[in-house]
Amino acid sequence: MLSLAAILAECSRLASGAGVGALASVVRRRGSLPMSSTAKLLVTAGGARFGTVGGGCLEAEVIERCLDVIERRRPTISEHELNAELAGDYGLTCGGVATIFVEPVFADAMLSGIYAGAVATVANGGRAVMTTSLDWSSGPRKMLSAPSAGLDLDTLPLLRDDTIVELVSGAPRLVVFGGGHVGAAIARAAQAAGWRVTVVDDRADFADRVRHPTAERCVTCDWHDLPPTLGLDDATWCVVATRGHQHDALIVDQLARRDLRYLGMLGSRRKVALTWRLLGNWGVPRDRLDAVHAPIGLAIGADTPEEIAVSVVAEMIAVRRSASRRRGGVEIGVRDPLPAAARPPGAAARMAPARRKP
Repeated sequence: MLSLAAILAECSRLASGAGVGALASVVRRRGSLPMSSTAKLLVTAGGARFGTVGGGCLEAEVIERCLDVIERRRPTISEHELNAELAGDYGLTCGGVATIFVEPVFADAMLSGIYAGAVATVANGGRAVMTTSLDWSSGPRKMLSAPSAGLDLDTLPLLRDDTIVELVSGAPRLVVFGGGHVGAAIARAAQAAGWRVTVVDDRADFADRVRHPTAERCVTCDWHDLPPTLGLDDATWCVVATRGHQHDALIVDQLARRDLRYLGMLGSRRKVALTWRLLGNWGVPRDRLDAVHAPIGLAIGADTPEEIAVSVVAEMIAVRRSASRRRGGVEIGVRDPLPAAARPPGAAARMAPARRKP
């Protein structure tokens, strides 16, 4: 499936005068359907397609609707049902109803500016809210703005009062500390799953683009003093997977005191327990350590670097999609690396990730 960045870039190109098309977006879905809740399909007047809304009969209907919108240059919204009988005809085992919004894309200064801004937002890893009206009788009505404080971004896309409200965001950013075999495997798996990856190591030959071709950045630094150029903030995901617990401790000492989107550390329960005692002696508050995912990764019996990477990235996906009901979504809590007897008095027990709901 083509990335959001590529679809928006093509919309920007068309809106700048390169052609005409129609952009279909899933704005509501009920039941089990073969597409993401944020799926998009761009169809040009010449028949080129970018992205997908699931394929099969449903996508064929949407393409016809796109061609109609290209002719009329007015948005439309429609429901498409994939019932059990029709799904069976196409060899599918799903069924449900998808609400699809289709809007025209043509040469227009306002549209060009909106799509250019959306492309820049995605490229920079930022977030913006795109609001589109269904009424284009007086011309395109579309707006790109910063998310408001009262808007629950997890509810988007949203169809409200003849207006489509959707989130435009760049891929989340992951910083992997440690460029060894496991760190490299985590970097590859995370990039494939949609993260923008930075690999950090204190050895130049382990923080090298040749070794990590899928990484967006490779940084060499001293573990004692992580540079501000890493840009660590409350939207950053971090995985600590260096070659030794002494290095891990130095890094977690600095990271656990920050507000991050996710922080996980590789290692056995014994290693985590020893590291936590050391960090406690260094003055890291216990509640900050309780927020760390350690030992990192879902318990799937992983052994090789590639298997460990799958378990780690699977946990990250579960955290990212924790509110989703898609495909048996799981609830992710935090886990206590220490046995009860070793926990400080009054320390709350940490919960292991819940199993999939039946």
